[in-house]
Amino acid sequence: MKSSLLIAAAVAMAAVFVAPSSSGAPAESPVCAACVKATMEKLAGDALRGRQCGTADENAAAKYLADTLPGLGVKGALAGDAYLQPVQLLTPTYAALPTLELTANGATLKLVHGQEMLAGAAPPSLSAPVIVVTAAVSSSDEVRGKVVVYDVAQADLRGVSTLVSEGAAAVISLASDGMLQRWSFLAGTPPGRTEVVGGVQRPAPAQAATIFVKADTLAAVARFGGGEARIDAPRGEPVTRTTYNVIGVRHGRARDADQHAVLLSAHYDHLGVRNGVTFHGANDDASGTAAVMEFARILGPGKAPRRTVYFAMFGCEEEGGLGAQYFLTHTPTAVTDIAANLEFEMIGVDDPKQPGFLMLTGWDRSNLGATLKAHGARIGPDLYPEQNFFQRSDNYQLALQGVVAQTVSAWPIPPTYHAASDDLAHVDLDFMGKVIGSLIEPILWLLNSDFQPAWNPGKRP
Repeated sequence: MKSSLLIAAAVAMAAVFVAPSSSGAPAESPVCAACVKATMEKLAGDALRGRQCGTADENAAAKYLADTLPGLGVKGALAGDAYLQPVQLLTPTYAALPTLELTANGATLKLVHGQEMLAGAAPPSLSAPVIVVTAAVSSSDEVRGKVVVYDVAQADLRGVSTLVSEGAAAVISLASDGMLQRWSFLAGTPPGRTEVVGGVQRPAPAQAATIFVKADTLAAVARFGGGEARIDAPRGEPVTRTTYNVIGVRHGRARDADQHAVLLSAHYDHLGVRNGVTFHGANDDASGTAAVMEFARILGPGKAPRRTVYFAMFGCEEEGGLGAQYFLTHTPTAVTDIAANLEFEMIGVDDPKQPGFLMLTGWDRSNLGATLKAHGARIGPDLYPEQNFFQRSDNYQLALQGVVAQTVSAWPIPPTYHAASDDLAHVDLDFMGKVIGSLIEPILWLLNSDFQPAWNPGKRP
């Protein structure tokens, strides 16, 4: 109740200004700076401890958002006008830490997950011969069924992928700098994909164990070429968790409003607490969630738009878009009735490459970005295509079902990305207000137009 009252009181205070009007006086933005700040402080403050997937902290964040939406004039989009969509998760576990034991010429070396190595996709048990290669172009016959030590001077994830595709049973290679910096965090990665009960079921990709080690360990491992390796990674009982999607709606006034709906979305979870350190997730993605809540505040009251607009805030994006996977099989309307999805993620830090502007992932895939830009959006192409951000947010789940679904971002690779420094002190609330404000008129145009977003030829994922 207190949080909702805080938002309601903040609605009365508009504090963000944009470019001067033709009269020379500053034009007042419809963005409520105090409302955006209140959402950011609630989600990214200390109390919610980083909103880790399926925890009481993440659940409290969902309840806060759901409790706030009615006061913004937005109805619940689910059966019985409910706002909260529970999602049940089953996460596999290890019964004991995975180990790798190497033997050759009477010598033995044992590595333990989280200590001397990081093991990914390790099977419950595996025994195979060990070979050492210094290039990832080895033939399939040479590496198939072997534990391959990829003895290189620098981390080469692409080479590891090549060896896996060639049929290696496991690949031992050098950890990247990013892995070294996040060693303890990555050590907590489960042994397999979390199952979304009732969600979209996608076939599991073919995998081989990938084992990453530090340079001195790799040198020691390479001495066991020609020997034997045994991997043990026994499974425990799966952990059951619950996350929630928060979904509101403002129904449009047109007769076919529900058949051409627009979905504005974000994810509200983050990484939680690691080794006693809170990863607050202010930019990723309290900022995007605050934007969706502000759009809801602006679009909720007054005359309904021509199209129906849904406001969705997904849980557990950080663990693979789990909330969005469930949403696809439990949408409040047919997926084919969603004309477009704009996901908002990491809009709290200005990109020095294009100050004051936003980017749209997968820009060249559809006609949506260019059309919004033509109607005033300060938006442009993704400057980091090598990062594959189009596939790395909740929008991709919908895009795979045919919805023109893309993510709006500012600077997707700031120094605070997935770091403990992603806190309220490292986001620019003034910048957030300006970029949210720059999108209001283009989104209003979209909601009141008959424009049909479409994939460009050959670009649908």
